[in-house]
Amino acid sequence: MNCKTVSEKFISYSNGELSSLENEIVKTHLENCGSCYALFVELETTLNLIEKRKSLDPNPFLYTRIKQNLDAIERRADRPMFVPVYKKILQKVLLSFLLVAGVFFGIKLGNICMSNQVVIFSKSQTTEFYFNDFQQEKLEVLLLSE
Repeated sequence: MNCKTVSEKFISYSNGELSSLENEIVKTHLENCGSCYALFVELETTLNLIEKRKSLDPNPFLYTRIKQNLDAIERRADRPMFVPVYKKILQKVLLSFLLVAGVFFGIKLGNICMSNQVVIFSKSQTTEFYFNDFQQEKLEVLLLSE
């Protein structure tokens, strides 16, 4: 039997689904052909890994996580789509309005204070003189006094 025909029967041979005659033919071919034997060993290793993976236990929290995600999607679907955009736009407009109003009232308040200062300075025309008595006293008297 040639290698291609035998390699097509590897899975059936591994599972024990071949007749006794075909089973014996594949067994003798594997004993005599090194490349087919290496291929069969690799196939057996792969099938054993698959069998190990079949017996994995499911994650106990998988259902609750899926349920939470579905509930979150449902809550998002219940909200209107325009509300978040409306809030973002309203927030920017309100902030801009407050900024402009603050600058406007700041200028008005500054003008009011400046006009009051001009009136105060225009009424008061007295000159004040400050007396510097440090030049007349000696330094020792200043340092020794309590």
